[in-house]
Amino acid sequence: MVYRQTRYAHLAMGCLLLVLAANFMLYQPAIQNLLSIQMESEVAIGSLLDLAIVAPLLAYAAFKLTIKQTIGLMALGLVFARFLIPSELFSPYRGILYAGIAVEGLFLLVELALIIHVLRKIPHMDMKGIPAIYSLLPAVEKTAAKNKIVSIIVSEFMMFYYAFFTWRKKAPSHDGVVTMHVKTSAVAMNIMVIHAVVIETIGLHWWLHEKSMIVSFILLVFNIYSVIFFLAEIQVIRLHPLEIKDGKLYAAQGLTKRIIVSIDMIKEVKWGAEPSQKALQFMLRDFEPVEAQVVVMLSEPVEATMFMGRKKSVTELAFRVDEPEKLKQLLSFD
Repeated sequence: MVYRQTRYAHLAMGCLLLVLAANFMLYQPAIQNLLSIQMESEVAIGSLLDLAIVAPLLAYAAFKLTIKQTIGLMALGLVFARFLIPSELFSPYRGILYAGIAVEGLFLLVELALIIHVLRKIPHMDMKGIPAIYSLLPAVEKTAAKNKIVSIIVSEFMMFYYAFFTWRKKAPSHDGVVTMHVKTSAVAMNIMVIHAVVIETIGLHWWLHEKSMIVSFILLVFNIYSVIFFLAEIQVIRLHPLEIKDGKLYAAQGLTKRIIVSIDMIKEVKWGAEPSQKALQFMLRDFEPVEAQVVVMLSEPVEATMFMGRKKSVTELAFRVDEPEKLKQLLSFD
């Protein structure tokens, strides 16, 4: 969610906080006794209207939300009302909660159907020579209109795809390839992290299992997710070096950032320059601090894809590669 930063947004935000605070305080026994409030089932109607309609509309006015996100907040408001309002007051209106959940569930089913439809295109994308790291999310966005939930789910799918189904694939090999990981310890560091997580899981899981089974299970799930993430990181680093082909520059740093830039949009190439804080840096980790070798200035903002499908507009890129002279020739030639 992005705050609108307008006078009306400030007013809407104030009203939203007031509505939420008023409804929360209304059902506190101390407040009821202090103000001698007699609670009846009709009071629940007002709270349902506030939480399911008024609050989402105020949030829509204060933040840059889509219609689908606003509808999702309406369903969330009904769920919140269920926990806030006492059962004896809420029970006559239980059907409203189920209806809201059903509507939201229908939206989720539609989005999942869109995801499945797009994911089936992955083999065709690979056949066209466009790796999934660059092509999958844009294809989904064309179908699902940049839905954030869909973007997150597809990003998670891509993590599992690279972690388990790309080990037989080979890195591209042509004149426009410049590797970024061979002369660094990025892959070794990720392997070390995986080893540490596995050892920590084996040792700590059994000890925590005796203390708290829930905490032990949560930690186990988190550690398994971490191992899968770092496996995917290794594969993306290995399979996707910096590439210049078909008049475009392709750059990816694991699952956390990637960008496609048309060569025609490169305004200036600064070798040995220090990148600004706004620059999107493609420099893999090493045991020692690393510095950028080249800064690429763009003629206009280009949208980069970050972790979980988040977007960021950039006009400056910084790179550190294994063969800077080769990259210099490629950029000067193109």
